[in-house]
Order: sequence, then C-alpha cells, then structure tokens
Amino acid sequence: MRSFTVLGLLLALSVHAQDKINLMNGQVLEGKVVGQSSLEIRYVVPKKQRLVERSEPTSGVFSVTDSLGREKVWYFMDSVFGNEYSVPQMRWFINGERDARQGYKPWGPVLGGFALGAGLTMALDLEVNSLIIPPVYAGFMAWPRVYVTRGSISDPNMEGDPIYATGYSAVGRPKRVLNSLLGTALGVAVGFGMNQLVINPAADR
Repeated sequence: MRSFTVLGLLLALSVHAQDKINLMNGQVLEGKVVGQSSLEIRYVVPKKQRLVERSEPTSGVFSVTDSLGREKVWYFMDSVFGNEYSVPQMRWFINGERDARQGYKPWGPVLGGFALGAGLTMALDLEVNSLIIPPVYAGFMAWPRVYVTRGSISDPNMEGDPIYATGYSAVGRPKRVLNSLLGTALGVAVGFGMNQLVINPAADR
C-alpha cells in the first residue's frame, strides 16, 4: 500500500513540477530531471501508471531549467566542437528554430506546388512521368530565402537579428521543402484523377 502511495506522489510531482530540457534544435522536453552529466541528461516522465526513465545526450542539450526557473547551461562556445556562437547568440539561434517549428507556414510554396503538380499532370496528360514533379519542385524550394511568417516571432526584440534569422531558416527551409513535396504530390494525384475520371473520358466521347 505504501509503494502505491509513493508512486502516486511521484507521479503528481512529475506532472506539476516539470523540468525543461532545452535542446539545440529548438525543441523542449519536459519531465523530472534525475541526473545531469557531461555525457547525458536523465529524466523521468509519467506513462500510464508508472514512471519511465529516458535520457538525452548532453551534446544535443543547450540547457536544463528546473521547475523553479533555475537554468543550468550545458552549451559552451568552442570552434573545435563546431560551437561558433556565444551562449547569448546560441540562445537567439535556438529561439529562431523554435519559432519556425511552431509558427512558420509556407503556404505560398505549398499552394504553388499543388497548382504546378495538378496543372502539368492535366495539361500534359502525364502518368508515371508525373512522379518526377514533386521532388524536382521540392528541390527548388531549398534555395529561396526563408521569410519569417507574420506573427510567429515570440519576442519582437529578435526581429531583424541575423543569428535569429539563421536559426529560423535552419528549421524553416526543410519544413518548406517537405511541405512543398507533399503539396505537389497531392496536386499530381488530383491532376491524375481528373485525367482518368473527367478529361480523358470526355475526350473519348
């Protein structure tokens, strides 16, 4: 009976007293941190009626913030390890990554890809050859500059900062490429369906 009580207490504490593990890619993991070292950060999270221990390599962690708001920064500036930014600069870079992950909406490229995929497939009556359109279009979407989506900046003071913009682009560009690939593939599917169900049958009458 006592073990169930202790387990329930630990579960309650883990839910209401979450620590935050701030990753270098802008993601934030939440749980109860039970150990920190230069090799890994260990933490527990509730799963159903038990606690599950997980770990994250410290090399991918910027900092750990406990439930009281105290922060332990693990990142350090050292060009030998590829850490070119200072701690404040890296914080802005990560903020850019986080804002792009949460708020970047590449609707223009996605809608353009959809229109291109559907249009070319219907106009040229493409079948198997249409499968080349999505990867080619998505490849082109890796080149243009990534513009910050209006309203996605969490801190107005970061607007226009080049390091923040670099972090934003680091996440925004692959996000745009993937979404463009999916949008164009959907357009190709719609174009192919229109050819098979509407355009070609009408032409055969």
